[in-house]
Amino acid sequence: MAAQQGSVRVYQHDQAVTFQVEGQAAMHHSPAVRRYAEQSLTVGTTALSVDLRRCIHMDSTFLGTLLFLKRLVERCEEGTFALISPSLQCRQLLREMGLEKIFAVVDGEELAPDVWTELESGPGDLPAFKRNVV
Repeated sequence: MAAQQGSVRVYQHDQAVTFQVEGQAAMHHSPAVRRYAEQSLTVGTTALSVDLRRCIHMDSTFLGTLLFLKRLVERCEEGTFALISPSLQCRQLLREMGLEKIFAVVDGEELAPDVWTELESGPGDLPAFKRNVV
């Protein structure tokens, strides 16, 4: 079941990139998310967001990736970073980790399923994975 193990999809529109996590967000998703975000920011993206309404768990490495992305966007003078509609499990985890006040959280409509592109992720990119582990 892909949803239990977790998957990440991406949607890009104008100067905004949105990631959507379904199931568990784990360390093996982090390098692909980070790489995509970094590449997008270098070509003019000014807004990154992560839709967590379908996410049931985030491991510490993925949380570290979210913090990294927030800092990366803040370095852009006009950039924004937000978490969209975190699930109850994600909200509880953010609260327990003392991160609920660190991230901007917005509630938003879910985008249509056909706009998303699956983001390929896995442990195969070892150098990027090693750089991402906090």
